[in-house]
Amino acid sequence: MSTAFRTPDFRTPDAELAARLEEWREPYEFPGLLPPAFVERHTGSFASSLYHHPERDFAEWQAEGVQTLREALLLPGCLGQPSEPRLLRQWEEADYTVEEVEITLTPPLRVRATVVIPRNGAERHPALLALHSMGGYELFGREKLLAHAGEPASLTAYRQKYYDGRSLQAELARAGFLSIAIDAIGFGLRSQEALEKGADFEAWRHGPDAPGHLPSRIQNDALLSRALLTLGYSTPALVVTDDLRTLDYLATRADVDADRIGCLGLSFGAFRTNYLAALEPRIRAAVSVCWVSTLEGVFPYNLGGALGFFALPPGFYRRFDLADLPALAAPKPYLAISGWADPMLQPAGMAQLHHFLRNVWERAGAEPHLGSLLYETGHCFNAEMQTAALAFLRSALL
Repeated sequence: MSTAFRTPDFRTPDAELAARLEEWREPYEFPGLLPPAFVERHTGSFASSLYHHPERDFAEWQAEGVQTLREALLLPGCLGQPSEPRLLRQWEEADYTVEEVEITLTPPLRVRATVVIPRNGAERHPALLALHSMGGYELFGREKLLAHAGEPASLTAYRQKYYDGRSLQAELARAGFLSIAIDAIGFGLRSQEALEKGADFEAWRHGPDAPGHLPSRIQNDALLSRALLTLGYSTPALVVTDDLRTLDYLATRADVDADRIGCLGLSFGAFRTNYLAALEPRIRAAVSVCWVSTLEGVFPYNLGGALGFFALPPGFYRRFDLADLPALAAPKPYLAISGWADPMLQPAGMAQLHHFLRNVWERAGAEPHLGSLLYETGHCFNAEMQTAALAFLRSALL
């Protein structure tokens, strides 16, 4: 980490957090078959949570939390297996090179990955896992992060709405980072529609009849979750193991400095970032955008819209709070970015979480390693946020 790394420029003032600690929006109507009285009675004890029990020994709490996540999320016998990369195609842009590579993720699953390489004369680059968002748009995954010729208008509009029209992987390359992006399970070439349409899928999703949102998304998510639970696993377990297998491949590339690898993502990508930053020592820095909150700030306020299957590690919330998840990344450099107008999360929940993270990094003896920024914006990773994220990552990894 650079000796110039400091966080004063990456901190929203404490007074602004304090002013929002009591800002609660009207909750959505509680969904489903469980009445609030049942939820209140059967809410977990949070017995292992540092957020609920700040008197806990920090090192003991962290070791227990990481072990709990590992048991819940890592498919056994998968990490460290051969990636067996196969270069499918390569092309040059003005200031970076793009590779499309097929690799083995959670065996035996083979997927395509987009690798964007800076053309700056360096032989080995700091590298980032670029983790795509959801936004109710599953026809594309990794393509959300890098514009391509002939893409459908719905994809361009999505990137405009959530990324200020920027190709995030291109911006990372210009900042000196090699990056890799995959389709998470259920997205793009790994969606149910891709399986059903086969060779016709690519033309269909680029054509005029492709929907902006897949009406079968919830049904497909439930089917995937049901299948994995039958095998004794869960949706987040496959998502996390896939991302760690992507890291396995990234760390073997000759053009990557394996001691300078980080990750970043928006929304669903931010949740994936939180998992990786907590679980993996090879992740040296992380930026999580618009997905940090206490559990109180989400459940039951927006269960249907915010806590997807990917956000539910089996049994975790019986013992830990949602707030504990990003806190497990301490003391590594970690930047949490939130938008006060984010409809997915309660403002008070975000304020509680940022306040908690500041205390955690201080307790870990690493206060300068935490960035904590909140903007007057919604659920997005806009240009201002991206500028802050890139500055943070450059300070931490270059």
